[in-house]
Amino acid sequence: MQVVDSTLHVGRLALPASPRAIRAALAREVSAMPLATRVWYALLLAGLAIGAVTAILALPPGWEVMGTSPSIEWGMLIVGYVFFAIMTSGLCLASSLGTVFGIERFLPLEKRHAILAILSLSTAFGVIALELQYPVRMVFGAVLVISPSSPMWWMGVFYGGYLVVLIVEVWTLFTNHPVIHKYACTGAAMIGIAAPTTLGAVFGMVAAKPLWAGVFTPILMVASAFVGGVSLLGIVFWAVSRFRLADWGRSGVALGSVRLLLAGGLLVVAALLARQVADGLTSDVAGFRPSTLAMVAGPLAPAFWGLRVAAGLVAPLAILALPRLRTVGFTGLASGLALLGIFVDRSLFVVAGEFVPRTTMAGTVAYPYVAYTPSLVEIGILVGAASFMAMAYSLCERYLPMGEGDVHLFWPWPWLRHHEHGEEADAGGGAPEAPAAAESGLAPAAAAEAVP
Repeated sequence: MQVVDSTLHVGRLALPASPRAIRAALAREVSAMPLATRVWYALLLAGLAIGAVTAILALPPGWEVMGTSPSIEWGMLIVGYVFFAIMTSGLCLASSLGTVFGIERFLPLEKRHAILAILSLSTAFGVIALELQYPVRMVFGAVLVISPSSPMWWMGVFYGGYLVVLIVEVWTLFTNHPVIHKYACTGAAMIGIAAPTTLGAVFGMVAAKPLWAGVFTPILMVASAFVGGVSLLGIVFWAVSRFRLADWGRSGVALGSVRLLLAGGLLVVAALLARQVADGLTSDVAGFRPSTLAMVAGPLAPAFWGLRVAAGLVAPLAILALPRLRTVGFTGLASGLALLGIFVDRSLFVVAGEFVPRTTMAGTVAYPYVAYTPSLVEIGILVGAASFMAMAYSLCERYLPMGEGDVHLFWPWPWLRHHEHGEEADAGGGAPEAPAAAESGLAPAAAAEAVP
């Protein structure tokens, strides 16, 4: 890193270092953008401005700017945190089929999934920080007050470690360290299951909220995470193909993989959702059946049947099932609908669990349902969070080398050895180095030297 003639040189990047050079560079960059790109960035900047203003309003203690109450203590900011946090896990789980298990058709997901995952988790941390008011206490609590019996403590440990592993994974992607990258991808995949499981356990351990409580809550959380991550990848690769972004020629393979994973994930989520509704309607646990009725036949029914079921499950499954609709555009549409369904599902899950009062304690006097309307501050924070993630990823897509690498290092899975031996036989014997590559788990595309 060095500064020469008002230019900061960082590796291969040359960045302006003086205010005048920065203004001139920004002016040149904006003038070179197409009109559609400028409109996109303007919309994101407007969303960021809304998020910044509402975040400032949420900071002073004692300001009643949230729609929550003693009856509804977890509102839309908890929904936003859960949504962005589990989407991180889904991104890593989908990509692990290529990065960890070496299945070639999933390799195009590698670089973009890592960027999206670290941005999604950072966004989740920002949202929960505004909800907690004093997030530093949580950090010190996780370190100084060790509570192995608490799912919330494990959630903090796993998600904190998750961010570190994702940073290492992104670093190795752009610095050619395939050995370290292999371990980082494996760690991310493992935490990708553990983190949403503990997050689901935070809800599942709350016996006072019967809609949340139970062993199936963590399972549904992991399944929802998978669908959310795959849906986001589908939207991103639709954009890659539509706007001819870096390495767009491989987006067809990526979208085919997305269709396969999304269809399977939606079927699993649909089965778990049907089980949850059936269990709630037939349960005699106090509060469980009324909460379920509020969701399927009460005030929350339009959102449940219209957005969650019809738009978030039936429509994407129909699109994915019809051969005539297996195109880039319809795959992006199915992914967008599925992602909307996951957000609505998490919103209904959080709100419906608190919607039916079980006692008059804590000032709860509403009957049969507790009133809750998200405030403009809560909505503005979520708009800002989504805008931040979209803006950061758009800048990464524009200025980082997002094309997939040619060097991949995997664990020596049996199917990889079989694949490489088959290629060797087809080539009439192959080179002497092939057995060594098979032993180390180096994929056939790894022609360059793998350095740790």
